[in-house]
Amino acid sequence: MANPLVSQVSQKSLCVSSMLLPKVVLGGFINGVATFTFIATGAIVWKQGAVMTLGAIGGGFFAAHYAQRLPQRWIGAFVILVGSAMTVYFFVRAYL
Repeated sequence: MANPLVSQVSQKSLCVSSMLLPKVVLGGFINGVATFTFIATGAIVWKQGAVMTLGAIGGGFFAAHYAQRLPQRWIGAFVILVGSAMTVYFFVRAYL
């Protein structure tokens, strides 16, 4: 007996944009739990946190705006480049 969910997925092409809502909801929940934990333990420096929050919101809108207009290969290459650079930076800082 075939699984109806598997047959539905195999009949339709799985689109990345269809997975964005669960990703955003779960990410929001995880960040909410972390934020509550940091507030409860008094681990937030509010002045710097406010600046970082504004920067993150602005950067999110900026990135979303341009990510829709640039070729996906450029976006992927940029993400890989930044991730690789951060990995090398933190490895060198921690171990060398």
